[in-house]
Amino acid sequence: MLLELKNVSVAFSSNFLFRKKRFYALRDINLQLEEGESLTLLGESGSGKTTLGRLIVRLLKPSKGKVLYRGRDIYRLGREYTKEVSMVFQDPRGSLNPRYTVWEAVEEPLIVHKFPKDLRRDRVENALLSAGVERNLWFRRTSELSGGQRQRVAIARALVLNPSLIVADEPTSALDLSIAYGILKLFEKLREEKSILFITHDVRIGLRVGDRIALLLRGRLLEFSPSEEFAKNPLHPYGKYLLDNLPAKSPFERGKKTPYEGGGDIFSGEGCPFIGTCPYGERRCQKFPPAVEIGDRVVYCWLYVD
Repeated sequence: MLLELKNVSVAFSSNFLFRKKRFYALRDINLQLEEGESLTLLGESGSGKTTLGRLIVRLLKPSKGKVLYRGRDIYRLGREYTKEVSMVFQDPRGSLNPRYTVWEAVEEPLIVHKFPKDLRRDRVENALLSAGVERNLWFRRTSELSGGQRQRVAIARALVLNPSLIVADEPTSALDLSIAYGILKLFEKLREEKSILFITHDVRIGLRVGDRIALLLRGRLLEFSPSEEFAKNPLHPYGKYLLDNLPAKSPFERGKKTPYEGGGDIFSGEGCPFIGTCPYGERRCQKFPPAVEIGDRVVYCWLYVD
């Protein structure tokens, strides 16, 4: 097992009307990522998917539970963990120094990890070529690049340490249609060489990139299924809702869909977060259900509890 989350929660406290409230960005998440696998974290805005990605690269700490990398707690691993796991952010400007040239931006992680100069040159060149960064851009400042070019540089920077796992947080969502398609094709190629945790709100993109789908809503994992089976027959009503509301056009075009108006208490996290919209909602849905295993799939829904 490459990566495993065991009962992971991320909680925050907030003062509301002079009372301290506790709300969950993630609650009781159990996930596994196999070596060489591509896993999609699928969910709408506020689902907790970005929080989960940041947790895995140690930008956040869990309030409860453990994140294991090859069986070891990631917070007990040293600098070697940052060599093993890299992240590509939605907006590459946040990870690229605008004063750096493309070459300098990609080389920086190698300098931080004290790679010898003769080895750095080959590593940077290979990463830039793998990410599809054109040679005529290598010595231009990152601030001079287009959004798509910057994203490719950010991907090269993530690749330069030769990580086993890449966490990609909505890497195509801020890009134009044709540019996003090129970045998506790049990740389809990378999945042949790396393990990938791909975070997206787009169902079609998620199905295309991921071997398995982890469906999230308001901090809760609702379903964990192979992508092909999820596409044919999602188990959780929220998954059915997403597929029923897919736009009929290109997967990169945003179509209109019925807005999610679901309930649950965001501060306590009690109950199924889809209860307000679910056609099967009933009284017991006010309490979050246990995990139900159906073959190689896991679903959290009272419909499947005997």
